[in-house]
Amino acid sequence: MVKVSIEQIERQLGSYLKETYKHLHEHPELSAEEYETQAFITKELDRMGIPYQKMAKTGVCAVLEGAEPGKTILLRCDIDALPIDEQTGLAYASTKPGVMHACGHDAHTTIGLGVLSVLKERLSEWKGTVKIMFQPSEEVQPGGAKPMIDEGILENPTVDAGLCLHTNPFLAPGKFEMRKGYMLANTDRVYISLIGKGGHAAAPQQGIDAIAMAGQFITGIQNIVSRQTSPLDNAVITFGTINGGTTSNVMCDRVDIAGTVRTIRTETQDKIIAQIEQLLKSVTDFWGGDYTYNYSKGYPASWNDPELTDVVATAIQSAFGEDKVVENEHPYMSGDDFSVVAQAVPSVFMYWGTGSDEKENFPWHNAYYHVNLEALKYGVATAVESITALLQSEKVGK
Repeated sequence: MVKVSIEQIERQLGSYLKETYKHLHEHPELSAEEYETQAFITKELDRMGIPYQKMAKTGVCAVLEGAEPGKTILLRCDIDALPIDEQTGLAYASTKPGVMHACGHDAHTTIGLGVLSVLKERLSEWKGTVKIMFQPSEEVQPGGAKPMIDEGILENPTVDAGLCLHTNPFLAPGKFEMRKGYMLANTDRVYISLIGKGGHAAAPQQGIDAIAMAGQFITGIQNIVSRQTSPLDNAVITFGTINGGTTSNVMCDRVDIAGTVRTIRTETQDKIIAQIEQLLKSVTDFWGGDYTYNYSKGYPASWNDPELTDVVATAIQSAFGEDKVVENEHPYMSGDDFSVVAQAVPSVFMYWGTGSDEKENFPWHNAYYHVNLEALKYGVATAVESITALLQSEKVGK
């Protein structure tokens, strides 16, 4: 089994990890546009002498075989950025206006390359196969995981278990978070139009006010979670955009609203889908208006295999200390298309700490989001420990 300490990784890869991360952070690319990122990854793989296959247009699958045949473990590392104008002021801030790595995918890619470097130097110490899934388009549904699966990333050899490490700006480096069972939520999208009848603002009785309908609908929809969903269940409804009207003295004839619904249980998801339409019909019938309703199911809730979660947690605790792993009580209501991998093979999704004590930490998808560079070595060490533990475990591939 490969055993590497944080100190070893710092000596051997510390500078490489930081420079790699800075380069990726400076050169972010949006979903399905990650051609420069793909080229950077393949250049590094060529330098290390590691075989790979380009997949899903901008993705890469790197494959590394140990000293002997054995099980196959996949590590997912997403590579895309977000349409955000970076405000961190970092010396290595994004060089592309309006595009930023604000979710840590640059750190994930760095970790994947670091893991390959460690395992390549220690081929005689482990057996089996490791696949690194450098995946595009995680931020935009339907995501890049499914195309890579469709193109055979889980085959030849067959993947026995999947693993995903994700940054967490609210955990310190050297701290980790996971849970058995559901870890992340269903991430659905809702697109609604409330259709009224325009007219003069001074004679509202002659029209149908779409803004008034929208206000009643938005107020009422909060009751679906607060009064019609069990407080012991998990559900979130949030509208992120609302657009309507042209000027102050014209009654608005149409309001467009877009939002997201997050759930864990399929039963709750199905119930909310129906309740939203019931409310839409009630509001528009009262006002005499109409509506359009498009509910788009997104990434499914992500499930952590209980036995494999134990394997990973035990490996991390053994390497870094019993107090380093936090088992969160509830799932996160965010989502990730790693859940598509987890539906296909037993998997573990976990967070690793990338926060800083020296400055304020900001949440994912924020213009001020940053990653503590000292966390990179912990990410590599954790991934290596977890992968090698899974390669050896009797609970994998049984």
